[in-house]
Amino acid sequence: MTDSHPANRRGWSWLTITRRIALLVGAMSLTAGTVFVIVVRDLPGLGTPIGMPWWLWVAAFATGEALKVWVQLKRDSHGFSLTDLVLVAGLYLADPATVVATQLLGVGLDLVLRQRQRGLKLTFNLAQYALTGSLAVVVFSTLARDTDWNSPWRWTAALITVAVVTLAADLCLFAALSISEGELHVRELPRMVALSLPFAVGVAAMGQLTAYLALQSRAALLLLVLPSALLFSAYRAYTRAREQQNNLRLLHETTSLLYNSDDASTALTNFLTSVRGAFRAGLGELILLAEDGVTTVSRSRDGQEPAALLPLPHSADIQRLIESATATGVLTARTGQVRGSRLDQYAAQRGLKDAMVSVLRTENRVHGVLLVGDRLGDVATFASSDLALLETFARHLATSLERGRLESDLRQVTELKEKLRHQAMHDALTGLPNRTLFLDRTQHAVHLAARNGLWPAVLYIDLDGFKPVNDTYGHEAGDVLLQVFSERLGGCLRSADTAARLGGDEFAVLLHGPIDRSGVERVLERIRSQLDLPIDLGAGREATIGASIGVAFSDAGTDVATLIGHADVAMYTAKRNGRQRSVFYEAGLGDAAPERPDPAADLAAALDRGELTVAYQPLVDLRAGRAIGAEALVRWQHPVDGNRPPDTFIPLAEETGLIMEIGEFVLRDACWQAARWVQSSSDPTDLLVTVNLSARQVTDARTVEAVRAALADTGLEPHRLVLEITETVLMQDRDAAAANLNRLKALGVRIAIDDFGTGYSSLAYLCRFPLDMLKIAREFVDGLGRDANADVVTRAIVDLAGALGLRTVAEGVETGEQQQQLAELGCDLAQGYLFSRPVDAEKIMALIAGSDAEASTTGPTAGPPATALAIA
Repeated sequence: MTDSHPANRRGWSWLTITRRIALLVGAMSLTAGTVFVIVVRDLPGLGTPIGMPWWLWVAAFATGEALKVWVQLKRDSHGFSLTDLVLVAGLYLADPATVVATQLLGVGLDLVLRQRQRGLKLTFNLAQYALTGSLAVVVFSTLARDTDWNSPWRWTAALITVAVVTLAADLCLFAALSISEGELHVRELPRMVALSLPFAVGVAAMGQLTAYLALQSRAALLLLVLPSALLFSAYRAYTRAREQQNNLRLLHETTSLLYNSDDASTALTNFLTSVRGAFRAGLGELILLAEDGVTTVSRSRDGQEPAALLPLPHSADIQRLIESATATGVLTARTGQVRGSRLDQYAAQRGLKDAMVSVLRTENRVHGVLLVGDRLGDVATFASSDLALLETFARHLATSLERGRLESDLRQVTELKEKLRHQAMHDALTGLPNRTLFLDRTQHAVHLAARNGLWPAVLYIDLDGFKPVNDTYGHEAGDVLLQVFSERLGGCLRSADTAARLGGDEFAVLLHGPIDRSGVERVLERIRSQLDLPIDLGAGREATIGASIGVAFSDAGTDVATLIGHADVAMYTAKRNGRQRSVFYEAGLGDAAPERPDPAADLAAALDRGELTVAYQPLVDLRAGRAIGAEALVRWQHPVDGNRPPDTFIPLAEETGLIMEIGEFVLRDACWQAARWVQSSSDPTDLLVTVNLSARQVTDARTVEAVRAALADTGLEPHRLVLEITETVLMQDRDAAAANLNRLKALGVRIAIDDFGTGYSSLAYLCRFPLDMLKIAREFVDGLGRDANADVVTRAIVDLAGALGLRTVAEGVETGEQQQQLAELGCDLAQGYLFSRPVDAEKIMALIAGSDAEASTTGPTAGPPATALAIA
């Protein structure tokens, strides 16, 4: 998409977020100064001053700002100062100009000296107090003029004044937050007001009571000071006791977790998350020094996925930090400003506003350091009590390390756990996140956006032209294409975004917010530019593909399922409108498109309409060099989508029970065609046909009767039928599977294990079940000559089969080198693209007849190269 206003963009590019906030601060300051000079400076008092010196007012305002009441709400700490109490007292007891000036000076002293604010934040707060102070005296003087000092209306005027001032302060803060986040979150404003207004009005009432007592009798203020001090002290004591109780509970839970957990990664991330909760911190980090010299880091950060035991490159900064912490035991940094200490430097480099660190030390050695940083909310820094609690956490963690649990996991368990977790969450071919991980990240992004308003977008991508490449050049070329596209897709995205493979040639992308239509179109342009580049498939072959892409934006009313469904509808619309298009989802888009049929009903209808067919892939005798049969493979020729591969509908057939009907259809066709091949062959001695049985068929008693009927009706000799099952199927219901297989074996058919070596591969079932063949999985055949492990495994399978009197069949043979190695190992049969893609039964019959003729000419031991059997 072209930018229709490039000049305007260049003209405003200098207006960064910091400069926008500075402009806001300038406007606030100018307004405050104007109101003060024109109105406040000459505004008369209300006739009730008590002659309190200005420096006492400064001290009172500074004390009010310092005495904050902290309330923890979810992940944020909210502080409410007592400044409004002093402000209301000042409205009664001092002249307006003094109130504004002394409030600004007193609060400013606290902000600079105690809270250590600097720069733009300090300027913003001072401008806000100057503006609200001037506004307060103007509103109060207007409402309370010509009223008695103890009149109820004057009391009401003071409360109204504080409410107006609070609303103005919230508006200023809301404006600054909206500018910094680049988006206007209108719904946050009522929440801010609802949180601050009740407390401010309550404090204002206390200020009126203070002013009333001061006007009646200054000595009477002592009656107010004592109970107020007691209440404040009691509240502080209560909050500290509750916090201590919560921390003890957390300490007990995390200690139990460290001692009892068998999963180092989970134990450490939960521990760090608990530590962050105890200190209301944005970052928890654990650096471990293993005895073998390996340094790892585990990290829990607010808003990010935790990580455990990640290898950490050697860093001089980290080494100096550990040495410094080892020497002192505990360190703290107040603001992240570089003032000389190692932690100050480390915190500044990491962008932490504050941090503290404790060394993990036992009698034997130093195990590492535990760091906590970025206190959430407006709390200035960590207190001494926080340091003591951190040391307690560190001692318990060091004890657990000393006992060897976590360090043992670091060497023995963590790598395996991480590998398994990665495999469970990532696509094996491309390495991209799979559907499960993509849904989880999208769910997290939507939940996060519900809090911060930064709504994400989802792209649903379906490759156009992948299937012809896969069918023409083979699965290996198709895999290369998917891998190259996946790598290029990742290069089109930001580091925070997620690209995933959902299955087959379908991909999805999560674009984190904030992002608008123009931002998405820039991403689409990058993807299109990569699709325009040809992909090298090897062996001098190239391919160029396109993609149909659907785009959907999330909002407050959209859940994850709906969001992805919208993107899917948009993608389907793009494909229906001519492919290689991008469509943005709009309301009603799915209604306008033809309704997609129910998959189960569509499959059942396909059976009735005769859309399912059976293709056959030749089986080649590696010793004789000729075809001796074929494997039956079901195909679905859909009238709209074209040829649908089995992995898109066989699982659905299993789930709905249609697999029994489909299986019987394939079985009957295979038996009938094999009987024809036998009749047409001059030497049908070894001729056979193989048929796959699904999990449901293996355990269903009706399968035996279906096989018996198919053999009887077609006249095929039972020993020519080979029924293929997978290792996984045998393990699901062993008793039922054993009973059915024994009944089938009694009919005279043969049983083969498909993809041997990729499932359970237990020698026990080789003895228990009546087996005749082992099919070597394609994964091992692919690695022949390139992977020593694949060579060893393949040889072991062939030797094992020979020892047990079983025949071997190699799947996925695509090169002459693989064929030669398999023959040298003693493998009996093979199938794959080297010989032929799946074809119709007539071509198989012609191939068998041709092989017979060739065999009669050349002799059984001098057969032609298998590549001569290839069918176009």
